[in-house]
Amino acid sequence: MYSNSKIAKAVRLAMLVGASTAISLPAFAEEAETVERISVTGSKIKRIGAVSPVPVTVISRVELQDAGISNVNDFLAEMPSADVGLSPENSNNFIYANGLNTTDLRGLGSDRTLVLVNGRRFIPGSAGGNSVDLNNIATSFIERIEITTGGASAVYGADAVAGVVNIITRKSFDGIEIDVATTRPNEGGGDQDFASLTFGKEEKDSGYIFNIDYAEQDQMAMLDKAWYRNNPSESRPNPDDTSGDDGIPGMIQHGEAEHYGLYDESSEFFLGGDHWTFDENGNLRPFNNNNARQEAGGIEGSSRPWYYTGPFGDGIEYGADEFFRTPLKRFTVNLAGHQALNDDHELTWDMTYSDSKAHGQSTPIFLRSSQLVIQRDNAYIKDDLAAAMDEAGVSSISMRRLSDDFGPRKYVQERATVRASLGLDGIINDDWAYSAYFQHGQMKQDTAWKGEVILENLINAIDAVEVDGQIVCADRNDDGEVVGALAGCSPVNFLGKNEVSPEANDYISTVATAERGHYQTSWGVTVSGDVYDLPAGAVQAAFSYDWRKERAFETPGTGIRTGIIFGNSGDSYKGEVKVKEYSAEVIVPLLADQYLAQDLSLEMAYRHMDYSSTGTDSAYKVSLNWQLNDDLRIRAAKAQSVRAPNIEELYSPAGTQFATRAEVCAADFIEKSEYKEQLTRNCAADGIPAGWTPSDDWYNGGSLEGDLGGNPDLQNEVSDDITVGFVYSPSYLENFDITVDYWKFEIEDAIRFYEYEDANAFCYQSDSLDNPFCSKFTRDPNTHEVNGYYETSLNAAIEKISGVDIESRYKLDTSFGTFDFKLVATYLENREVNATGLSADNKTYTGEIDRPRWRARFTSAYQYNEDLRIALIGNYRHSTVYDRNDWTPEVNNYNDIPSYTTFDLTVNYNVIDDVEVRVGMQNIADRTPPINPYAFDEGAYFDVIGRRITAGVNVKF
Repeated sequence: MYSNSKIAKAVRLAMLVGASTAISLPAFAEEAETVERISVTGSKIKRIGAVSPVPVTVISRVELQDAGISNVNDFLAEMPSADVGLSPENSNNFIYANGLNTTDLRGLGSDRTLVLVNGRRFIPGSAGGNSVDLNNIATSFIERIEITTGGASAVYGADAVAGVVNIITRKSFDGIEIDVATTRPNEGGGDQDFASLTFGKEEKDSGYIFNIDYAEQDQMAMLDKAWYRNNPSESRPNPDDTSGDDGIPGMIQHGEAEHYGLYDESSEFFLGGDHWTFDENGNLRPFNNNNARQEAGGIEGSSRPWYYTGPFGDGIEYGADEFFRTPLKRFTVNLAGHQALNDDHELTWDMTYSDSKAHGQSTPIFLRSSQLVIQRDNAYIKDDLAAAMDEAGVSSISMRRLSDDFGPRKYVQERATVRASLGLDGIINDDWAYSAYFQHGQMKQDTAWKGEVILENLINAIDAVEVDGQIVCADRNDDGEVVGALAGCSPVNFLGKNEVSPEANDYISTVATAERGHYQTSWGVTVSGDVYDLPAGAVQAAFSYDWRKERAFETPGTGIRTGIIFGNSGDSYKGEVKVKEYSAEVIVPLLADQYLAQDLSLEMAYRHMDYSSTGTDSAYKVSLNWQLNDDLRIRAAKAQSVRAPNIEELYSPAGTQFATRAEVCAADFIEKSEYKEQLTRNCAADGIPAGWTPSDDWYNGGSLEGDLGGNPDLQNEVSDDITVGFVYSPSYLENFDITVDYWKFEIEDAIRFYEYEDANAFCYQSDSLDNPFCSKFTRDPNTHEVNGYYETSLNAAIEKISGVDIESRYKLDTSFGTFDFKLVATYLENREVNATGLSADNKTYTGEIDRPRWRARFTSAYQYNEDLRIALIGNYRHSTVYDRNDWTPEVNNYNDIPSYTTFDLTVNYNVIDDVEVRVGMQNIADRTPPINPYAFDEGAYFDVIGRRITAGVNVKF
């Protein structure tokens, strides 16, 4: 069967470039010139891009240049349909994630966003995960980006629940191109530099392109920013608040710095009812709060007794060791080529090497009172402290210390990624074509925790005594008596800010290490073509088979495996998942060239998946494409998508974790809880007596130590998706179009990570103790106090989200240049999460800080001839609240967060042929985050970098 339509001819020509590669169709033949765009994002059947049954947003290479960015995630983060997954602005305290750049469609999580490169999966950026690190995608190597939201699992497999980001790279180049750029913020570090080299050669039947990218961004410390230092936005208990129902907020906003009145760098402790520390000479002195205001209620009555507002004295200064943006260096090399074997078959290949280095930073180690015990016979005790201890009748004191003696803790990440792909594409006959590929990739990550200590050695060194006239580490017998010096140990003096000797530093400090890696091997084949001619056109189909194996491992250093390092312990692991997938996709033309039906087609896709970890599953898509006339097209799709748990969620080993001490079975909590009936019943059923409450020692024992790790019992989560929309291109207004699409997702058995506080609450809030949460923590059989927990992921949640996408473009040609306007906006109708599956636990988060009702991006560009282009870009974020579920006017007076808009300007100018310079300014108005305790330091949603100047030059030979 042979269809002689121009579209069918274009489709057959497009088959030459491969059924798994999205690329615009070259003008191979006269017929093809009338069919300019053929795209496969969202489908493996070639078709005109405008008739896609699901929304596709295309980001051109020019738009990336207008944005003045050196990392593609910086652009995707500003798209209204996407959120930042991880970035240098929000990953500082994620030990294994520092410097990662991942995208997150619909805010459903990076693991539910499938990132493809030329239609194929790319190796994950984190061992055991499935989200792609966009640091590995060279910005100068990108031709365009196509974003499809929803309904893509049937075409591409699992993980495409929220949609697909398909990054199309440059396929051919003839010549040499050099690009150099820099970005300089007005204040506070964070400088960025970028350079790339691209060259290639195109022959009649072959060609290649080679690219090198280098990018570096400096760290940006929080205290580097004047607006953070001089105009903080903190909160404190309201002194006018008298009760929980007086109409007066319990917490109020203020503009003074806040600090923590414990854990000083010189050590601090309580003795004789007073708070003490040491001066620069090691002499005892009262703890100095620098006349700062202690939180209302005093030490005994306040829920935040050690928080102080006002000038910083002793204690912990917030932000002193934190980054707004982690430093990142990255280097990528790309090589791609093609070779025609004959008129009908072509061989393609591409290779990527990427190397990146980043580090996060947090406070130095903090020693709790149970770890920093000073005996009365300590050799460093001076007379003033000795007298105070004797007067109080104590033989030891327990101190706390923010121990910067070993420097801040730095989490250094070095990642190396290698990927190679080989493809063979060709024509079987006039109606059928094939595409086959094989690819392999691997990622290695070396992690180093600097500023760490071997806790046992530190405790030994603190216990300093005098033996034979020398200060040594005490060797004590079972009765606590000193019997000599502990061999190999060098003592330290933590009674004040004293220098640690090189010998003690070598004995105590260490660098914790871990090696992680991920391997991905896959191959597949697709055949596609015309099945049968109907009156309205040919029935088109594509059939695919894909095989993939993912392997991951983690090997912590000896110190972490043995648990001797402060706050860190964990085991090695290896995990593997294999999957075989069969898929079919069919387009059935129903009507053509009829009244109110220029074209009407039905599209169907089905995919069967067989996982070694979770068994078999399936995904499907049914969609309708209806072109009423030249002006209006209506489209609708119903789909079922699947996400399989990744290796880390399944198999990661238990590691040490610290949580806030929370207890929902405490009598005072039960009394005020909305779940009073369930808590009373279930806490009693768990053997906890009425009126019980944990002891003060338990509440004041610092962070609660437990474990976190994987769950091998996880199953696939399933999402039901609906998309309905239209494309309107009025014939009376040339170069204008608008698309509006309503979308809705509902995810059953959603995989969600549950912390200790969640498990503790959900266990007893449920109808009975027969739920998956109660087994995630343990209690002391005598005191009933929680003494351990296991944080992990469970298939327990239900998630719902819906909204409307709007995209519009208008191009105006004039005698003095061309104006181009583009609007992309998303309206969030609803966002619900039910963490337990019980109706009483359903929460609506629409309009909260991470789920604004409206987000929009507006680009206006002016082009004069081929020499000058000016682009002004506005990014808008609607006003939100921090909490819409538990907030009442009694809680605080700062729940409302205002809207936020920034503007960027870029000018490109060709000074001579093949030499283009560009300058720009991002965040022109120097908008800081909103002055709100919940938002003013939040780099995931607001621009913490501030106004910055960009400049660059591009030279071609």
